[in-house]
Formats: sequence, C-alpha cells, structure tokens
Amino acid sequence: MVTRRQSLEDRVIKAKKDSGEINKLISEFKPFIASVAQKKVGRYLEYGVDDELSVGLIAFKEAMDSYDKNKGKFLSFAKLVISMRLIDYYRKQKRETTLSLDDEQSTTDAIDVKSMDSYRIDEENEKRVLEIIEYRAELEKWGISLEDLAKVSPRKESLRKHYKKVARVIVKNSDILNILLQTKRLPIKEIEEIIPIHRKKLERGRIYIIAVVLALVSNFSYLNICGSGE
Repeated sequence: MVTRRQSLEDRVIKAKKDSGEINKLISEFKPFIASVAQKKVGRYLEYGVDDELSVGLIAFKEAMDSYDKNKGKFLSFAKLVISMRLIDYYRKQKRETTLSLDDEQSTTDAIDVKSMDSYRIDEENEKRVLEIIEYRAELEKWGISLEDLAKVSPRKESLRKHYKKVARVIVKNSDILNILLQTKRLPIKEIEEIIPIHRKKLERGRIYIIAVVLALVSNFSYLNICGSGE
C-alpha cells in the first residue's frame, strides 16, 4: 500500500486534536498569512510590529478550528476568514484604511458559514500563489528550497522532460514511491531496474526529480514543474 503524504486538509483536521500540529501549521504558513493580510491592507507588514498580522494569526487558528472538508481547499477558506477578521478589526479600530468596508457579506460578530462554503478564488494567479506557498512548505520538509530547485533545474528542455518522465514512473510504482517517501532518498538502484537511465544522470537530477514527484503526489495543477514529461 502506498504511503502518501497527508494533504494540508488532512493535517488541519488532525490538528484539531493536536496542539503541536496546530503550532507547526501556524508557523509553516506565516508567509501565507502575511501575504493575505498585506494584500488586504495594501502595505508591507512586519511580525512583532503590525497588529494586523496578529489578527491574521488568530484568524488562521480560527479557520483551522472551524474547518471541515466540505468547505473546499483549506487555504481558500483561511484566506476568507483572515480577510473578514481584518475588516472586523478595522471597523472596531475605526481606522482609515485601503479596505472596502461596504461589503454586505462581511460580518462583525460571526463567520457567515454559507458564504465560506461557496467561496472560491476566481483569479488563477491567486491559486498559483497558494500552491507555491504550500509547495514551498512541502519542499522544506525535504531540505529543499525553491532557490535550490531553480539552481538545479536542467537548462535543456529534453533533460527536463526526461526527469519528469522518471518522476511519473516513480509515482505510478507504489514500491519505489514508498521507498522515496519513507526514506526521503531517491531509490536509484530500483529506478535503474525499470528505467534505462545512467546512474550519474539520476544522481545529478535527484533534487529536480524529487521536487516533481512531490508536486505530482500533491496534485498541484498550477505549477509549471508538473508539465508534460512525455
């Protein structure tokens, strides 16, 4: 049986009974919280300085507490909760902001569950940003940064396609995928047995191949790295 990593949604559900996981998720998604708050406020915010980020952190925790899978993707749900809580915050503080406070769907005392259930991000760019944030967090668990990935990405399109093909073979092979996910190491010997590729080429493409596998397993549809490997 393939051991796949937990989706973010599964982690959020699990966190309801695990305070350690709650703190880990909040820490992991601080960049996401800051991005949502800064876009809503219209200026740069700094943790430990701007109250809006504290509001965002509390709202993110609130989103985890009230989330269920019927509400769709968690980050889309959390984005709405953070935005609404910032509106509430500015109403309470009576500050002049760049926010539009005339949205009749926003609430001051309670979350409008119906509006959250139907909420979807319409702009593809926003969806892509959310995926990148989640993808960055997943890569960091493997000791890989997006900067590292950019440095090792093959310049030749033919080689990129070849590595993507290898990644797809790994994802389809439960035994090899299990080894990779459990050991966090590319099972070169096992791959060589089913794919005609030189060991040195596999070793050079190790980070890139792992990154593509993680994107495929997570079903990230907006990342260019998941492009065709045929």
